[in-house]
Amino acid sequence: MVAVATAIGESAIGVIRVSGPDAIAIVAPLLRTAIPLEAFPSHRLRRVAIVDAKSGERVDEALCTVMRSPRSYTAEDVVELSCHGSPALLRLVTLSIVAGGARLAAPGEFTRRAFLNGRLDLARAEAVALMIGARTDRAVALAARALAGGFSDQVRALRDELVDLIAGLEVTLDFPEERVGLDVEAARVIVTRLRAEVERWLAAARHGRVVHDGVTVALVGPPNAGKSSLLNALLGSDRAIVSPVPGTTRDIVEGTIALAGVPVRLLDTAGIDTPRDAIEAEGIRRSRRAMQESDLLLLVFDGSMVPDPHVLEETAGRARLVVRAKSDLPTHPAAAALRDAAPASVVTSGGMDALLERLTREIERCAGATGDEGMIVASVRQIGLLETLLRALIAAEAALAEAPLEAALVDLREALACAGAILGVDVGDAVLDRIFSMFCLGK
Repeated sequence: MVAVATAIGESAIGVIRVSGPDAIAIVAPLLRTAIPLEAFPSHRLRRVAIVDAKSGERVDEALCTVMRSPRSYTAEDVVELSCHGSPALLRLVTLSIVAGGARLAAPGEFTRRAFLNGRLDLARAEAVALMIGARTDRAVALAARALAGGFSDQVRALRDELVDLIAGLEVTLDFPEERVGLDVEAARVIVTRLRAEVERWLAAARHGRVVHDGVTVALVGPPNAGKSSLLNALLGSDRAIVSPVPGTTRDIVEGTIALAGVPVRLLDTAGIDTPRDAIEAEGIRRSRRAMQESDLLLLVFDGSMVPDPHVLEETAGRARLVVRAKSDLPTHPAAAALRDAAPASVVTSGGMDALLERLTREIERCAGATGDEGMIVASVRQIGLLETLLRALIAAEAALAEAPLEAALVDLREALACAGAILGVDVGDAVLDRIFSMFCLGK
């Protein structure tokens, strides 16, 4: 199989990756080299000429690496060509390789081969996708930890304990009079410990998911409160149109910044008020939908005016940070009375640093204020399996205390299946298709 392994578009270098038992034989006719490709030492970079297979005319000069099985990403023979990064050139060379007998790789197929050939377990394979999708330094560090096998090692150790636990209880069940096997009370202590461990993993994985996916913050409030100006100030660019005319913002305007190592998606919304026409009504409807889909609200009021009580009431009970905008103007007594409101002026920049600090603290709270030690970045699939695993251990713990041993074994086997599914043990093709379809081509 073959694919371009670098991003689409013009670049200095474009990498073409070929993997499979016939990779060397398929690529060899396209190269002019001092020694045959079959004789290339493994994991060494060599300069080659790429030629047209039919005419023999030179197409490009490139660097070629041969990585022989099993010491490659896929555990198969791999040939990589680092060509000049012209999309037309990369397409031409790729099609020549296909004409020589290779087929185009599906999204994620190289990593799928690595999993099927035992190079990676499924948790580490999914960490590859998390690494590719990481948008901040913090997310990269967490993905690197998962790719190195930190989470896999923890799950594998738990799975081994579950195997021993089930085996011991099976012996106890089969030979009740012989006093062999595992004592039920001792088993319950082990399950209690494993349950607490999975609870920690799940909390850490949810925080890690926030670091990876980011937090959505909606700027909401009445019309002309200063939401668009605040968005532009936070982004450091004129992303939203600013006008003294109320109702200028009709649709959602968004931008992204990074705070505390977390991607923060900022949404500027239409002012919440009584609509004057159908278009404004639709804008307000979209504002309310954005509020529902956001993790945090920046509730923005014009500090020189009386705060709208309806907006305060509508956002009550939501995670929110109240902003008293336009603090360079005289403050209305009712606005000054707003509890814990952050004053800010985009004109003088007064209060902006303090507001950013408060917003950063809120983001840290969402992503776990205790730091990244022990934090796990996991896929949505893995988090779902951890939730099922936790429920199974809770049920097994209860069953060992008050139910027949057979009932506890049913729950423990379910927990064992969940741990295996995280690692890719006995996972069906449909699950693998779903996982690797989310990868990019060439990976």
